[in-house]
This record gives sequence, structure tokens and C-alpha cells, in this order.
Amino acid sequence: MREVHELPGTTFSNIKAKEGYDSEKQAAMTKSEFETWLVTLICKVYHQKMHSGIGMTPMRKWEIGVFGNASVQGIGIPPIPSNRQTVLLDFLPHFLRTIQAFGVTIDGRIYYADILRQWVNAGDPVDKTEKRKFIFRRDPRDISSVSFFDPEIKQYFKVPFADQSLPPMSIWEHQQVIGALRREGKKSVNDHQLLHALTDMRAQVDESKERTKRARRQSQRRKEHEKKVSPATPLPPPIPPSITSISASSGLVDGDLDSFGDIA
Repeated sequence: MREVHELPGTTFSNIKAKEGYDSEKQAAMTKSEFETWLVTLICKVYHQKMHSGIGMTPMRKWEIGVFGNASVQGIGIPPIPSNRQTVLLDFLPHFLRTIQAFGVTIDGRIYYADILRQWVNAGDPVDKTEKRKFIFRRDPRDISSVSFFDPEIKQYFKVPFADQSLPPMSIWEHQQVIGALRREGKKSVNDHQLLHALTDMRAQVDESKERTKRARRQSQRRKEHEKKVSPATPLPPPIPPSITSISASSGLVDGDLDSFGDIA
């Protein structure tokens, strides 16, 4: 985390450490760029550096655990997962939810698919007085669907927004829209309000991006115009380098050159 906090735009670990630092203004990386940077840090730096707690690099410790050495028997190379999507899901945030007739609710949004139907109002297998809670996982970069883990089949199933008119959105977009609507005095936000506000905010972003592009183009035009270059007053020709500067840069001796005399 010390490495992370050295990046421009860090939020630090506490308010005191931040001390007026404008994280948003100083931020220089997108989330995707940060993910690439973080994986590089873990795989190519942290795993290769000496670890004081284990007396070796994490990579070497892993090699001993897998392949063994003179004193340790390795466990062998583990099997490669056949489903890469399942590996991803194992690392995504999970939610425990009961399933209702209309589906499942996460952060105020309703999700539904036929796979949920058999589990509607299911009772807890241990405590019969409680409803059973099921595992749902969600990628924060796209919350338009969640993955439901069926406890009998032991498999994940995709469950989309119940309202299919809602577009894909990230959790951060969702939080921004909800925050904006709450500031307008809306205590609860339905899908229609969410869609309208999200569309409006995205339009504002697109307009801002276009203004930024237009401002950059205008700034570049102004710089070019200030040069006052035209067919009548073109740029001056480049000054050729002198013999002295050539000889100095190429390692030759400075000064006058003696004549070679007559050539036979």
C-alpha cells in the first residue's frame, strides 16, 4: 500500500495524512490503467523482492511449496481452472440475499431470471424460522447483471436487471446518480428516475468532452496563428550547422584545416 499511496491522486489511508491534498485533481490514471499497474507491481516487483518474514522472495516460497526442495515435499502444479469466468467470480464482491417473487434486490435495483423461481421464499436449511440467503456476485464495472450461485448445481447463473430498459452502468455511475437524486430531495429512486438521471449525466459528460476537444483545437489554432506564418511570410529556413559545430559534435579537431596540396 505504500507503493499505491505514492501514485498521483491517492486518497491516503486517513484524513490527517491527506491534509488538503486534492486527490481527484491530482489523479492521473484510469481504473483500467491502475489495474494493469497493480498487477505489474504484485507479479514483477512484490513477488520478486526479499520478504523479511519468510527470508526469501514470495516467488521462491511458492516454488518450494509447489516443486519442493531437499527438506520440503512439494504439492505439485495445481490443475488449471477450466472456466476462467468462475475464477473471476471468486474474486468479485458477493452479497447474501433472500429471493422474492419479483427477484432479488441489491442496492435498490431489482434483478430477475427464471433460474431464481424455484428458490422464491425458500427456507433456511438450518433455521426453519428464517428465509434462506443465497450468494450473488457482481462486477462493480458493470452492475447490469449479477451472478447467482445455485447451491444444488454448484454453478453460477447470470441474472440481469429486471427492467431491461436500464443500460449497463458501473457502481460508481450508479452511486453518482443516486447521490444527485437524493440531493434533489428524492428519498427513493425508481428505475425510471434512474434511467432519466443517468441519461442526463452521460449527456453532460459527452458535452463536456466535446467542449474540451473544441477548446484544445481552438488553443492550437491560436498558437499557430500567433506564429503569423503565411505564404508571404513563411518560416525562416533552418540555419545549417557550422563546420566548427560539426567537427565538435563528431569528435574532429577544431580550427583551420591545412591544405592537402596538389593531387597527382
